[in-house]
Amino acid sequence: MPRKKPGKFQEKLNFYLTIVVLALLIIVPPILCGLLYLSRVPDVTFGDETGPAYTRIWMYKERRPLGIGYQNQHVTKKYSDSEVCVETRLRFVLWSSSRLAKPNTTSRVMILAGNRWQPNGEKCR
Repeated sequence: MPRKKPGKFQEKLNFYLTIVVLALLIIVPPILCGLLYLSRVPDVTFGDETGPAYTRIWMYKERRPLGIGYQNQHVTKKYSDSEVCVETRLRFVLWSSSRLAKPNTTSRVMILAGNRWQPNGEKCR
């Protein structure tokens, strides 16, 4: 018995389903591996954590709801070689909604004390 040729709709559906399956095979494993890695280490930091500018990602698991924390800190103004204004953005991606998960952005003056940057308690001018 001869095999029936699929129609145009079936061909398009097969094409799009193949694209979706391939995209999932490419996207999902790195995300799962990244989450597994974050569950085993305290945090992942890009840049120099002792410097005034860095990005940090960590698994938020101190209390419910669980999720991922994201902190980005960058210099917005440079007053001198040992005094800068730093903006810190803190975000959470939680597994369930919470009022505690609102984004937070702060700006503060940091000074170079010894070889470490430390906040001096003032807001940026």
